[in-house]
Amino acid sequence: MRVLFPLKLVALIAGCTALLSSQTPPSAYHSYDDMTATLKSLQSRYSSVLRLESIGKTSGGRDIWVAALRKGDPAQQRALLIVAGVEPVQVSGSELALRAIEHLAASYGKVDSVTKLLEAATIYVIPRVDPDASESFFAPLKAERSINATPYDGDRDGTVDEDDVEDLNGDRMITLMRVRDPLGDWMLHPEDARIMKKANAAVDEKGMFRLYAEGIDNDKDERWNEDPVGGVNVNRNFTFNYEFFGERSGVYQVSEPETGALADFVLSHPSISVVFTFSPNDNLMTPWKAEARATGENRVVTSMPKEDEEYYQHIAKRFQHVTGLKDAPKPEKGAGAFSEWAYYHAGRWSFSTYPWWATEVRSGKDTASADASRRGGSGSSATRPAREEAPDDASIRQLRTLRWYQAAGIEDVFVPWKACRHPDFAGQEVEVGGLKPFALDNPPAESLSTASGGFNAFFTDLASKLPSVAIEKIKVEALRSGVYRLSADVANHGYFPTSSTLGDRVRWSRNVAVTVGLDKGQSIAGGKARQVVGPIAGRGATIPLSWVIVAPAGSTVRLTAESPASGVATQRVELREQKGSRP
Repeated sequence: MRVLFPLKLVALIAGCTALLSSQTPPSAYHSYDDMTATLKSLQSRYSSVLRLESIGKTSGGRDIWVAALRKGDPAQQRALLIVAGVEPVQVSGSELALRAIEHLAASYGKVDSVTKLLEAATIYVIPRVDPDASESFFAPLKAERSINATPYDGDRDGTVDEDDVEDLNGDRMITLMRVRDPLGDWMLHPEDARIMKKANAAVDEKGMFRLYAEGIDNDKDERWNEDPVGGVNVNRNFTFNYEFFGERSGVYQVSEPETGALADFVLSHPSISVVFTFSPNDNLMTPWKAEARATGENRVVTSMPKEDEEYYQHIAKRFQHVTGLKDAPKPEKGAGAFSEWAYYHAGRWSFSTYPWWATEVRSGKDTASADASRRGGSGSSATRPAREEAPDDASIRQLRTLRWYQAAGIEDVFVPWKACRHPDFAGQEVEVGGLKPFALDNPPAESLSTASGGFNAFFTDLASKLPSVAIEKIKVEALRSGVYRLSADVANHGYFPTSSTLGDRVRWSRNVAVTVGLDKGQSIAGGKARQVVGPIAGRGATIPLSWVIVAPAGSTVRLTAESPASGVATQRVELREQKGSRP
């Protein structure tokens, strides 16, 4: 279906992208092969700032690609990591990551902020962590899969992959099936009978259906589709808050090649101080808060220190301001989630949000106006449900999604409920239908162009806030002939501290090392030739240091302050007889 954009919005988009006219917004989502071809094409086109490599293979044998963007050697210090595809159903996150790669590469030399950024820091982008599962988006049979290709005994009956979904109505999509049962937990939503809502007995609601994924009970254990082909959910397989024996969490922590490749990449790149992830474990629309630490025997840290809270609050406000996004779904609490592992166990500043969601829209006929609504744009009064409900209700998200597509002029996103003769429910009323696969998280590809502008601006802003070490206020005092006191401040001009408070505790993030380089005939009588300091707070905070050095008059020493996350600063200082200072 053709999608129309308002003239004002078209003019705005055209103006914002005039410098980057060579970039054509994709009209379709990228399969793994398409994504790989696009990445290789971008590397060839922008070889001076873009390098592509594989960080490992998936359980299905596909490469997990990372794009490194930097003018010069990407192995130099100070880096931001952007990750998409840890939740394979959210293919939109991969698309936004791919757009970010092209935007950054094409903007170098044309947009001052990006040029300056890529000459001073590296941005790593992993666009699709679990491409095996994401390929279900492009398969002839559309079925949402959040698990990788590893054979797995989901119901622990000694047999793997024996109870997958089936297309009962022959529409090449796996939706839902509802079975009428007065003892069921599900009811028709009062605002839209197409949507199923879990009944709430506390407000006198009564269920009338049981609800399952479309399929039959292949192994006759009275459980439906509980052991599909594959696998493990990569975003439930990391070490923090890992759920042992949990659903699709894997046989042990970091058991999967995708998880291992991603963890190894982060830990082997100490220059990465900030991580951004597209995932439902959102902390940008609903920022984390410090909570009281558990006492007694269970003293596992599950909440950030108070010292880190203000940074998460500020970056969340900054994200919402830059993107204009609002009314996000309730964050999912992670259980082995990558974004939480990155902060709690790998010690990096870690931010995450959904790549796309639908909010209540104002009247309109196109995806652009619908996107303007989710960003708080102007328009006619919104159509609201007659009865207000909590915005985190799963059925409310479905309502908003259907209204968003309707405003966009796209009606074909719901499979009407139709009766189905089911072998497992003889004599019972069974219907198949529901929201089409992937519609909840993945809008039409062309509408992502509006979203990508906000995300790209935020990525540039976030990378500009990386810690950045400097040496300042150098002063030399002659104590007596051949003996000098050297003083200097080690400063951090980035927004972020050189390490988070929790990162300092878990020790994966190295603090700033300060060294005095001596030549022959020089020695240190007071202070250390090498010392580790910090963490150093951001926004110009300093740590003062001093040394007593024995050296010939007029000779020089080298002061160096460095850490992988905050970069390198070097100053050569001349030792003079008279007192003096050097800016």
